[in-house]
Amino acid sequence: MDYMIFPKLFVSVFTFIFGTVIGSFLNVLIYRIPKGENFVKANSHCMSCNHRLYPKDLIPLFSWLFLGGKCRYCKAKISPQYPIVEALTGAGFTAIFWLATDCKINLAFVGYCVAFAALLVTAVIDFRTMEIPDSMWITVFVGAIFVYIQELINDGGFELDCFLVRFIGIFAASGVLFILALITKGGMGGGDIKLMAACGFLLGWKQVILALIMGAAIGTIYLVFMAIKNKGKVPRKVPFAPHLSVAVVICFFAGEQIIDWYLDMCGMAPADTCCFINLLR
Repeated sequence: MDYMIFPKLFVSVFTFIFGTVIGSFLNVLIYRIPKGENFVKANSHCMSCNHRLYPKDLIPLFSWLFLGGKCRYCKAKISPQYPIVEALTGAGFTAIFWLATDCKINLAFVGYCVAFAALLVTAVIDFRTMEIPDSMWITVFVGAIFVYIQELINDGGFELDCFLVRFIGIFAASGVLFILALITKGGMGGGDIKLMAACGFLLGWKQVILALIMGAAIGTIYLVFMAIKNKGKVPRKVPFAPHLSVAVVICFFAGEQIIDWYLDMCGMAPADTCCFINLLR
């Protein structure tokens, strides 16, 4: 029996609970950022009756369940978005612990969690408002810096090849989107371009290109679904950030494996992900 699994399970439970608490805060950001409201000083309140909410009303997941999805004070329905975001954040943080950082709590774990939280907020806000707040792609970039610092620690110092992989990643996918924006004369939003630039430094150029391709595929599936649902009518404007965010998160966990699988399927040897010269071969 692997007794080391028990500390990992304990950390996983704590990580999930911590993630749901952060998810509760993300719901505040999702609601207040588009409205320009202060999300630090202003008290939490019901969006229907504006009654102040107290700690007993704000327990992640449980408050919504115990109250039957209704406000304690005015009985107005509370969107299921709240527990969904809380649960996704908890699950995402736990998955990062197991899959992205090999069960280590370090700067990379912090960075991926910061980026995941920002991507989740970005996805929901863009889906609801068709806008991407600058604060969110900047937050993704901050998370990427934490991940890169951990890489420097693991490598024992600065390596030019590894830096170039991330630096080129800034322009790899965002450059494609920028060209599309020029061709379509505004059909591609500037927020998507800046978001993928930040994700490029987080993932590196190979994985961010993979994320762009996967995001386009997910977006296409969404359009087909909407066309079927609306009997052939396709929305004129479709938010791209939710699809890109899902793809980027997938690359957190399995980007290298997907690339290696593709190269193996094509009969090519997987490239060394930390050597820029080999990556170009």
